[in-house]
This record gives sequence, structure tokens and C-alpha cells, in this order.
Amino acid sequence: MGLSGTIDSSVYEGLKDVLRRYPTVTTVAYEPDSIVKKFLRAQVDPNRVFPPTGPDAPTLDVEWRFTTDDQYYRIHYADPNTGFNCGWHRDDDHPELGPVHFQYENPVTGGNKHERANFEKELPTEVLWTALDRLFDERLPDLTDS
Repeated sequence: MGLSGTIDSSVYEGLKDVLRRYPTVTTVAYEPDSIVKKFLRAQVDPNRVFPPTGPDAPTLDVEWRFTTDDQYYRIHYADPNTGFNCGWHRDDDHPELGPVHFQYENPVTGGNKHERANFEKELPTEVLWTALDRLFDERLPDLTDS
């Protein structure tokens, strides 16, 4: 992680609230700690992930920054059991895909891809809710069920 821009503590409180209320999430904490607050890390209950994964808790990292003209973010899931990871990134890494892209890497299947993505909402909490729904309802079943 390491987006440029400034942090809005009130936005992070809203994002933390979304993660706490999401059914698959068990814990949420600021990283590296509650004073520095560079990003949020949530632990996911592996028993609530479909398709089933191993015993270790997957993580969700959420980082959000603001510049004068725009916002940048990374919502990234990583499963230590399989090595699968994916996420929505609004950054400067893939300008050919537009402002937001989805990327994934699946070491089991050897698949990886970057693709254009879009969120109809712009409020950080609404984007995060949508991303979590897409992750657990669509992306994980589609990309990890072999």
C-alpha cells in the first residue's frame, strides 16, 4: 500500500463501520496502528467464504486518499490459504484501463488479469459496500471455484 494524497479520518471511520457491519468480516483495525492510520485491515472468517478456503483468515486491506481534484483507493483481498488475491484500485498504475481497475492473481489456476472497472456511486462507503458485495457474491465464486 502507499497511495499519495491525504487521509480524511472521518472517511476512514465510515469505511471502518462498513467493514465491521459486513457479515464475512470478523475484525477491523488500522494499520500500522490507530495513531498513524495508513490503511484498514479486516480479517475475514474463512468459514463464510465461498468457495471454501483453508483455515487461515483472508484479509481485506482498504486504503483511501484524497487530492485536490480526486480520490484514490485500493480495496484488496488476499487469501493466505490459496495465494489468491484481487482488488479494485483507483490509482495511476493502469491508465489504459481508466480511473478504476479490477485485478486478480490466482496461483492455483495460473490466472491473472487487469480489467476496467466502474462504480456508479462515488461516496467511499458506498463504493466499499458495492465492492464487498461484488467480491463475495460474484468475483470469488467465479475466479476461485475450480
